[in-house]
Amino acid sequence: MVYIFHVDGYEDTEMIAPLDMLTRAGIPVTRVGVTGKTITSKMGMTIEADILPEQLDLSDCEMIFLPGGPGTKNYYDKPVIDKAIAYCVAHDCYIAAICAAPSVLAAKGVLEGKNAVCHFSVNDKMAGATVRDELVCVDGKIITGCGAAASIELGLTMVELLRGKEAADRVRHGIGYHG
Repeated sequence: MVYIFHVDGYEDTEMIAPLDMLTRAGIPVTRVGVTGKTITSKMGMTIEADILPEQLDLSDCEMIFLPGGPGTKNYYDKPVIDKAIAYCVAHDCYIAAICAAPSVLAAKGVLEGKNAVCHFSVNDKMAGATVRDELVCVDGKIITGCGAAASIELGLTMVELLRGKEAADRVRHGIGYHG
């Protein structure tokens, strides 16, 4: 199970493209509404979360994912984010984040000594990380994407890590991706 944490102001592409790649691969996904049951994206699109933070049970968690965008600020003081990150660290689950959201991982100490990528606007908030100039970076159980342009590649990387290269290649072929 992949838990996608949604906050108001998330970047549309950064949530939708990875969600699409995961779904095409048959990987179960649960959308957690961090800021409420109905979440509004940066572009004004609304989605309904599958669960609220108080309903979260991570016992089947393989990965958590934090989409970025201007709503990233809404992750910082939420206990559910602390809980999910701590669970993943303790249980060796994957943690994925894109755009500005890797800065949340840095603030929580998860990126200490790790390679990571992020949107250039938060380079100064990546304490402890070595910021790379790539679309997607994998360092151990941490997967980061630099921004909206990396959304499909990040999603395919998530699929490959969870279900293998063949599964990712099937999705890649199915969407006509040649990147």
